Amino acid sequence: MPAARARQRRGIDPRTPIPMPTFGRTGARALARLPADRRGAAAVEFALLLPMLALLLAGLIDVSRLISASMQVRAAAQAGADFARTHGWDAAKVETAARSATPLAGVTAAPAAFQGCASAGGIVPAPGAACAGGAPPGSFVAVAASAPFRPLAPWPEVVLPDEVRASAVVRIR
Repeated sequence: MPAARARQRRGIDPRTPIPMPTFGRTGARALARLPADRRGAAAVEFALLLPMLALLLAGLIDVSRLISASMQVRAAAQAGADFARTHGWDAAKVETAARSATPLAGVTAAPAAFQGCASAGGIVPAPGAACAGGAPPGSFVAVAASAPFRPLAPWPEVVLPDEVRASAVVRIR
């Protein structure tokens, strides 16, 4: 009842019904012109396209981050292999060299030494056996590096991996 008292203070009879707003003639014409009015159509179209554009941008950023992480993990594996080539085999030092070669968080390195023979298809492990032509097998170091990858958008693992891996092999003797 406070509204009735306020109306009474202003000199309006509280029993008089409050008129409801109507469109009137000009309002009815505006409603009739509304379907043909093109103002604001671009804003509506942009609002409909904005989620797709945001998803496209998130995908572009995630793929860029994946490429960057892949290059950093590959550089870490190569740094570990280079360390083994110049300083010799020491698993702890090779691992430390690989991990410290990149600012990427969570990089793990797994160095392994093995005897093998070089062939056209790559390096064939040959512990204690002679290579083709009677040459003794060489000493190699393989460094496998990996780092977790967390995309910004929740993509399925089929689209983007949850881990980036790289390896490098070098002959030390």
